[in-house]
This record gives sequence, C-alpha cells and structure tokens, in this order.
Amino acid sequence: MRILYDDQIFTNQQYGGISRYFSELIKRFDGVENSCNVSTLFSNNAYYNKEVSSKVCSFFPNNNFRGKGRIMRSFNTEISKYAVQKGGFEVFHPTYYDPYFLKVIKKRPFVVTFYDMIHEKFENQFADLKMDIKIFQHKKRLLEHSSKIIAISETTKNDIMEFFDVDASKIDVVYLGNSLQNFDIGHRPLVEDDYVLFVGNRGLYKNFDFFITAIASLLINSNLKLICAGGGDFSPFEIVLIHSLKLENRVVFKKISNDDVLANYYAHALFFCFPSLYEGFGIPVLESFACGCPTLLSNGGSLPEIGGDAALYFDPTDGESLRKAMEELINNNVLRLKLKEKGFERLKQFSWDTTFLETLEVYKSVI
Repeated sequence: MRILYDDQIFTNQQYGGISRYFSELIKRFDGVENSCNVSTLFSNNAYYNKEVSSKVCSFFPNNNFRGKGRIMRSFNTEISKYAVQKGGFEVFHPTYYDPYFLKVIKKRPFVVTFYDMIHEKFENQFADLKMDIKIFQHKKRLLEHSSKIIAISETTKNDIMEFFDVDASKIDVVYLGNSLQNFDIGHRPLVEDDYVLFVGNRGLYKNFDFFITAIASLLINSNLKLICAGGGDFSPFEIVLIHSLKLENRVVFKKISNDDVLANYYAHALFFCFPSLYEGFGIPVLESFACGCPTLLSNGGSLPEIGGDAALYFDPTDGESLRKAMEELINNNVLRLKLKEKGFERLKQFSWDTTFLETLEVYKSVI
C-alpha cells in the first residue's frame, strides 16, 4: 500500500502536535509491505527532518527575512500539486485543511484528519478565530469530498457531526500517542526550585491569562514558580500582566530545544497544569503521564476523555475551581503519587504504534 502525504504542516509548523503526529506515522512505514512519500522539499520542522527523510532540506533555518514562509510554502505547494496530479499512490492524506489538491486528485481516494473544532466553537469569543473564515469553508469542502475522516478523539468526532452534519459512519476515531516514554528520571533537574509546569502555546483558548491571574496568590504564598516551556517568548501584554501580578520572579519562560529537555521539565515538576478551554486531544497529557508528572487538567473538550481517572480536573472558567484543585495538589503528596501511578497505567492505552496500525486500517477501508 502506497500513501502520499503533502507538505502543509511541515511547511507551516516548526514544533507542534500535528507535525509530531505525521512524523510518527511516516517513521513507521517499512517501505516493503507499506510505503509512503512526502511531497515536501523544504522544511524547518523539528520532527520531519533528515533523520526521517534524506530528501528534505532545511530552508535558511538561522535566518528570518520578509517573505521566507511565503517562498517556502510556494515551492512546497507546487511540489505537492505535482505529486498529487502524477499519482502513483493508493491513498492521499493531506496534513492540514487546504483543499488545493481537489482540482487535480480526480477520483483517487483521500483521507483527512480533523484535529478539533476550535474555530467553530470559539469564533464568537476570539476575534482572531472569527477573522479566519477560510478554515470553515476548507473543512466543509474536505468533509464533502473525502473518502474517510479520521477524528483524533470521540469529542472531535461528535463536534464534527454537530457543526457539519456528517454521518457517523464516515468518521473513524484514531487516538494519538506520545514520544517521551523512555525518559530517564535520574537526570538532574534543569530547574532547582519547586515549580508548576505549563507547556506550549499560551494564546486564545489556551487560557493562559486567566490561569496566571487565578493562581498568582497561590504561587506567592506557596513559594512556587510557574515554568512555561515552549510557546515562544512572552508577549508585551503577558509581560505587563506578569508584572502587575507581581510574578516577574516566579513566572519563567524556558525554550524547549529537544525532547530530553521537555521531559526533564515534566519529570521534576510538582505537577503539570493544562488550563485550556478546549482540546481536540491534548498530547501534553500523555507526555505528562509518561514522565511521571502528576496532572491537573481543565475539563474542556477531550481532556477528560484522554486523562480518564489519572488526572485531577477543574472548570477552566472558574478561578475558585482552579485554585481549589491546585491547593489540593500542592498540599497532598499522597494524591500526587497516586496520580503519578495512575498516569503510567493510563498511558498504556495510547501509543504511536497503535495510531499507525489503526490508520493503516482506515487507508485499507477506502481502497
């Protein structure tokens, strides 16, 4: 079976769950019984690189200049169009929602993965999401023309049916995995102080501003730091907010240079907190479990579906709910140890190997 993936996510994303997902799929093709081609020439993605494919080239990785992304995208899109038009594959799997290929794919089958319904659910709450009108139209076209849809959680599947009225039989749920399972917890901590961990992007529905405002007094009174791993430098607004809350010495941004660094932050945290209003899956939940980190989750979107009984939950719109849950974890070492053990057990239900095998079954179903 021959599968074609396109460039979209590897062009647009340097780090992130979606590019991690496709990289993990690509690495598992054996090239004998099942093989894949990735129509990407230029990429600065951290996961899809020369270790995965000798054909991919970095694109001025250390230089930022006007139009860099547009130029890289232009090259890669043309390469992807040509690859789709040429054929030579049995199933096409685009890596994001741009339907550029519909004019050239003809009657060949394609599968599309839906990650979440964030734009649809929160467009009235966040102006930036409302302005992105194309994504709704793109999703609609892909849903209409695709041979099969992969949803990364039951929550996402239900949301697809709610917003687009798609028949349930067209949607298969395939859970994701995590890549931090083999971390050696004996490594020296990169942060010596006691800290709570926040991972990844902080904007919009990630709920970061609400989060630090709600927990400011707890951090001060409990003498804790908040480590923000990844997600880019603090914005000017975030810097002002942090100062206004008198947290300038407690809320610290840390870059993630590789998986070992990220795993170290998880493994030595007092606990990990994910205050997002909504997630279509939530790979950081599994990362936290894998590193033996007690886990505190919002009850938004799919997080309870993924976390199960291995996490403590709170209402991401209620500051008192968040503070109460955090206080419980800060003061209860027995609870933290219990969640750690439950996290290891819960993790056994998720793996990239399972993701790959179940994805192959979806491909087979459309041939």
